[in-house]
Amino acid sequence: MKIREIRNTVLMVPILFLAGCSGNSESGEKGPDNSSVNTSIVEVLQVVGVGKVEPETEIVSLAAVTGGVVRKLHHNEGDTIKKGEIIVQLDDELEVITVARYRSQFMSQKSQKEVDVMNLKDSEIRLANKERLLKSVTGLVDKGAETKQTLDDLETDVAVLRLTVDRNRAMVTLAESRLQEMAEQMRFAEAESGRKTLRSPYDGVLLDIHVNEGQALSQFEPYAEVAPSGAMTVRTEVDELFADRLTNGLDAEIRFIGSDSVLTTGKVIFVSPYLKKKSLFSGKVSEQEDRLVREVRIKIEESASLILSSKVEVVIKLNGRQS
Repeated sequence: MKIREIRNTVLMVPILFLAGCSGNSESGEKGPDNSSVNTSIVEVLQVVGVGKVEPETEIVSLAAVTGGVVRKLHHNEGDTIKKGEIIVQLDDELEVITVARYRSQFMSQKSQKEVDVMNLKDSEIRLANKERLLKSVTGLVDKGAETKQTLDDLETDVAVLRLTVDRNRAMVTLAESRLQEMAEQMRFAEAESGRKTLRSPYDGVLLDIHVNEGQALSQFEPYAEVAPSGAMTVRTEVDELFADRLTNGLDAEIRFIGSDSVLTTGKVIFVSPYLKKKSLFSGKVSEQEDRLVREVRIKIEESASLILSSKVEVVIKLNGRQS
């Protein structure tokens, strides 16, 4: 690395040379003192830090919506998968039996409805015939050509048939209601059975499977990690001292850690709207927990030999700031 480049490069977290310049010469104590450095007058052309290679939509942990025993694994780690493809099949014997029972009941009720509809049509036809006959006999009675008893009998038959039609119509309505109820039960059973088949919600790469055949899987337990298809990105964090200098569109270089060789280049596509505690590669005893950082995502142009979740060195060119 050239001398000028070293002068104009600031490590993201921690900022070692700033911490060294901020010591208290009177007391002999050393420690970070942000007030002693005016970053607005320091010429900083680039910042360097450690990043993590991730897919643009981040790695997704898939969880089971229901529990069960793993019957079969349909894919292995590293497989390319399509949206909707089966990853894990849980044992679903009881669910399949339940679906078959409800389907049989549904078909029986459907046949019963058809019988009720035919009975209704039959009673409507007989009623219409009796009503025509009643009308004819009524005219004959007025002319004295038919007895009053015959008219009374026909009126009774018509009244009975009207009740039969009303009853059959109610039976059809009840049959339709039961059929709809059984259809809902069947769909519910099919949905429960479908939950035993764990499918990928994305096109992508299956990174990891946490279960084996014969293993019990609890409800909502993660069972696989998937990297959705799309551009590859690098996520890194910039120290709060230089967070205000970041914008979308800045150029960046990606390198192996400790190497000057550029693996690929990219541009900043996301800058977090707020500061937060460090999350990338945190947990070291020497880290300063009081430092805040700003998350940055860089969309790389070519993946080169980058591996998901690997650590890389990120160099963001501040002099390439976009307006």
